[in-house]
Amino acid sequence: LARLMADAFDAEFIALSAVFSGVKDIRAAVEQAELTLAQSGRRTILFVDEVHRFNKAQQDAFLPYVEDGTVIFIGATTENPSFELNNALLSRSRVYKLRALEAADLEAVLARGLAMLGHRVTADPGCLDLIARQADGDARRALNLLELAADLAADGRITAATLEEVLQASLRRFDKGG
Repeated sequence: LARLMADAFDAEFIALSAVFSGVKDIRAAVEQAELTLAQSGRRTILFVDEVHRFNKAQQDAFLPYVEDGTVIFIGATTENPSFELNNALLSRSRVYKLRALEAADLEAVLARGLAMLGHRVTADPGCLDLIARQADGDARRALNLLELAADLAADGRITAATLEEVLQASLRRFDKGG
């Protein structure tokens, strides 16, 4: 979504992962954003994946640059932002919760994924529905399950037996409360 916004607004795009980044990386991204703004007048969207992994001090490093418009901050987290992000950063942000997809929507995604595999893999009736129901509303998980099934498909055909093998180790997602 952040990349789409950068394209739509003709903005530069910088991505960081909080798993691998620190304040030094934040400063380098901000310097690049300042340079881009000075040279071309283009704004920069700074996307931070797994933003909840930054500690409070690292999150504070964004504040002056978000406030002065040097960067447009977009963060992604699988955690509740109200608990994992500091109040100062939250007060300067708008939070959007992405909801789980319906099984019918996932089936459409899976059908497109199957089509991208070309004629080398087919799925028996009901198989895409089963994958969609097991994916817990998560398109990425659904496509990963489809890929596993395609890799295991005998003669390029995903069957109920293929899915039984794929789904036996599949675990459902739970939050911290179980």
